[in-house]
Amino acid sequence: MSDSQKQRSSKPRSGRSSKPIRAFVLIQTLPGRVAAIIRVLDKMEVVKGVDPVTGPFDVVAYLEVEELRDISGVVAGTIGGLKGVTHTTTLLCV
Repeated sequence: MSDSQKQRSSKPRSGRSSKPIRAFVLIQTLPGRVAAIIRVLDKMEVVKGVDPVTGPFDVVAYLEVEELRDISGVVAGTIGGLKGVTHTTTLLCV
């Protein structure tokens, strides 16, 4: 088997690479909720980093997931539903 054949056969059947899908989620919160939101995000497996920031957003979270559809589930279904979160903006890494 040639090297190029070996490389092709080692790819996942889904056709996408095995690298995780990465995203930054910019989060606006109500006053006084930053610390509580960071504590919750810090416990989430897909959240690889979370920091308070200054400017129009209050928190930035770095996510890694296996499938693109997981991003919307985490952001809309979990992060957006946290008490005190008023708005999120998601930036997908390419």
